[in-house]
Amino acid sequence: MYTQFQLAYLLALFFVTFFSIYLYLKEGKKQELLVVYLSISFLLDFLMFILQIFFTTTAQFGFLYNIYILFSGVFFLIYFNRNQIIKLKKLNTLIFGCFVTTFLVSIFNNFVEVNQIIGLSFAFLYILYSLIWFYGKIMSPDKNSIMDDPKFWVSSGLLFWGVFFILRIIPRYLFNKVDAELLIMSQSFFFCVNIIFYSILLISLLKYKKENEYD
Repeated sequence: MYTQFQLAYLLALFFVTFFSIYLYLKEGKKQELLVVYLSISFLLDFLMFILQIFFTTTAQFGFLYNIYILFSGVFFLIYFNRNQIIKLKKLNTLIFGCFVTTFLVSIFNNFVEVNQIIGLSFAFLYILYSLIWFYGKIMSPDKNSIMDDPKFWVSSGLLFWGVFFILRIIPRYLFNKVDAELLIMSQSFFFCVNIIFYSILLISLLKYKKENEYD
C-alpha cells in the first residue's frame, strides 16, 4: 500500500511538473519560475524512489533533502518577495534568516539526516511565508478576486502542507519506535497530502495561464 501511494504521488507530481514545463516553453517566465521548483522537486523524489529500490532505505541520502529544504526556503523567499512591499520583504528575509540559523545549528552534528527541528522549522517557514503574503494582500486589496491571483493558491498550498507536515513529524519518531505499521500508514497518508498540495499548485499554474491569455 505504501508503494502504491508513493507511485500515485510521483505520477501526480510528474503531471504537474510536465504541465509547468509545457507552459514555460509555450509562454515563457509568466509562472514566476515555479517550473524550477517543480522540476527539482520531481527529480529529487524520483531519485529517492530509485535509491529506495536499490538500497531498501534512503536514510543515508537524507542530506539531499536537507539541501532541498534550503533550496525551497530560498526559492519561496524570492518568489514571495517579488512585487511585495519593502516592509514585508524585510520580514520575510528576517524569518528566513532565523530559519537558516536554526538549520545550520541543527545540521552541525549530523548533516545526513533530516531531524525533527529542521522539519518543524521548515514547516513553520512555509506557514509564515503564506501568512505574510495573505496579510499583504489584505492590506493592499485590488479590484480582482483574490482567488484569481496565482500566489493565493501557492500560499494556500504551502499553508496546507506546512500544517499537515507538523502533524506528521511530531509523532513520527514515536511511531518509529513504538509502531512501525502506524508509521507506514502515516507516511502513506502524507503522500495523499502531497498530492493535494501539488494539485493546488496546478491551480496556480492554471491561473498563470489565464493571466497570459489576457496579456
